[in-house]
Amino acid sequence: MGWMIWGPGVLLVCLAASWMVLRGPVRHFIEEAHAERARELFRQRREWLEADFLGALGRTSPTERVRWEEAHWHDEIHWARDRQTRKLLALIGVHFDSTLFDDLSDTSTHHATALFEFRGGRWYAEGKRLDEIRPDEVVRRNQRFEPVVMHPRRVS
Repeated sequence: MGWMIWGPGVLLVCLAASWMVLRGPVRHFIEEAHAERARELFRQRREWLEADFLGALGRTSPTERVRWEEAHWHDEIHWARDRQTRKLLALIGVHFDSTLFDDLSDTSTHHATALFEFRGGRWYAEGKRLDEIRPDEVVRRNQRFEPVVMHPRRVS
C-alpha cells in the first residue's frame, strides 16, 4: 500500500530531475540545428537584408541612412546569441570613409556593427546598429551576447 502512495511521487521527482539534467543539452542541440538553417537563409538573403536594414534606418534617421549607404560592408559574419531572448544574431561590420571634419587620429569612429535578428524562422533587419564598435568586440565586451560557433559546412 505504501508503494502505491509513494510510487507516483518518486516517479514524478525522477522525471523532473531527468528533465533538469537533460534540458541544457537538448536545448543546445536544437539551437545548433536551428542556427545552421538560419545561417543558410542569411547567406541566401544577405543583399536583401542589407537593403531592408538601410530602409529601416532611413525611416528613423535619413541622414544616417545616407552615411550607411556609403559605408563599406565587410564580408565576414559574426554569429551571436542574445542571452536574454536566446535569439540568433548576425553581426556585420562596416567602416566609413574619413571626411574632412573627422579627427584622423581617432579611427574608432569609422567602424560600426549592423545587427540582424532571426526569429520565427526568418531574418529581420530593423536598422539596429552599434556605433564605434566592431562585431568581434561586440561579443567580447557585451555580456548580453554570447558567441555562436558555426561549424564549417560539409561538402557532399
